[in-house]
Amino acid sequence: MRTETVIKAVNSIARVSMKGRQVNGLFRLMTNPDVLWKQAYANIYPNKGAITQGVNKNTLDGFSEERVNHLIGMLVTRRYCPKPVRRTYIPKKNGKLRPLGIPTGNDKLVQEVVRILLERVYEPIFSRYSHGFRPRKSCHTALRQICDVWAGTKWIIEFDIKGFFDNINHAKLIDILEKKIDDKRIINIIRKMLKAGYMEDWHFNKTWSGTPQGGVISPLLANIYLHELDMFMENMMLQFNKGKRRKHNPEYALIGSRMQTANQKLQRLKMGLKCYNPADNTREKLLRKRRELQKQMHKIPSVDLFDPDYRRLRYARYADDFIIGVIGSRKDAELVMQQVKAFLENELFLEAATDKTCIKSARKGVRFLGYDVKVYSGEKLKKQICGHGTCLKMTIVQRMQVQTPQEKLLQYASKKSYGNIAAFKPVSRPELLQRSDLEILLAYNAEMRGSELLQPCSKI
Repeated sequence: MRTETVIKAVNSIARVSMKGRQVNGLFRLMTNPDVLWKQAYANIYPNKGAITQGVNKNTLDGFSEERVNHLIGMLVTRRYCPKPVRRTYIPKKNGKLRPLGIPTGNDKLVQEVVRILLERVYEPIFSRYSHGFRPRKSCHTALRQICDVWAGTKWIIEFDIKGFFDNINHAKLIDILEKKIDDKRIINIIRKMLKAGYMEDWHFNKTWSGTPQGGVISPLLANIYLHELDMFMENMMLQFNKGKRRKHNPEYALIGSRMQTANQKLQRLKMGLKCYNPADNTREKLLRKRRELQKQMHKIPSVDLFDPDYRRLRYARYADDFIIGVIGSRKDAELVMQQVKAFLENELFLEAATDKTCIKSARKGVRFLGYDVKVYSGEKLKKQICGHGTCLKMTIVQRMQVQTPQEKLLQYASKKSYGNIAAFKPVSRPELLQRSDLEILLAYNAEMRGSELLQPCSKI
């Protein structure tokens, strides 16, 4: 195939997928050496582990047309078989070790080509509630969506899936892929990747479940697997959501009516007219009464927060971490949690960790993506235009807020020798004493980005 034809065919994959049709011809695109393979190498060669060895000395070093043609030839003749990954362990924050698999260079290259094709198929149809391992999506977009949409949430359901990446069911994943991909050769390549196994202490171990450990294709396969959960949650939202607006709070409406009456009486006095009740002819008494009514209105909500005819369901997911927001009763939240647990177990063959999966009040909040997510109502009042006049309204009412955990701030400040944040007492850093102002600024900026502290340099 000509290069222009391949580019046009790759760009058309998204349109076919968005129409709900199956996509075919992916393997034919994969056998063109000019477009996808060069893009795949350009995507992964800057990574730190590009030249890390797997079970043999084969790395990404030495990319050439001969290497690409050799891999394509093995794929066409069905002789390609992924090597087992070399398993190593990296420390986790809680002190435990996380297993990490290192594929060979050729396997990384093949995985990236397949990943590019799969991303063209699935990225256009992925849910807007999915934020992990996607282009132009991140933890920040997930948290921003929560802050913008989750106002008024009463309950937050926190889910934790036991060993998600290690427990993905291979047969179920292949069934999900076959719904959108009508190309058995691509499916067989992915199946071989899933069954490649791993080497640990020079012993071969088969992989009965889970995605290729450490492979570049693993995050996308995980998103494809949990796309079923996203679709389930969107359907549940349509069934759960009820009512357009909450009912008005009768108590708030009563106080508002008294407020309006007081304003009318003040207007009559301003026009030189007397009120029907002689006790209301004193302007100071009416102003005092209106201030008391305003204080009462600011203490109670204007709508019925427990209106049974108004319900909303919210959802946000980053990789295998997801939370659900419920505007409704506690029983509604418990029913939703049971239904999601049943779907995970019966449809995706995954198990929710009972000790970490729970329902919490939105006022107390949950820890999500390293931040505390909770409902917040401020006490600050702001004058706003109401009809033909002005009134005082609360600036923040039942809004979702994202806060940095205090213990993380203290830990970070102690690690970087910034001082005692709780007491607002800084400490000196003698290692920066001999640096120029610009070097000090660059050092602090690097630390704020999460980079390593800059090494001392003679001139800048």
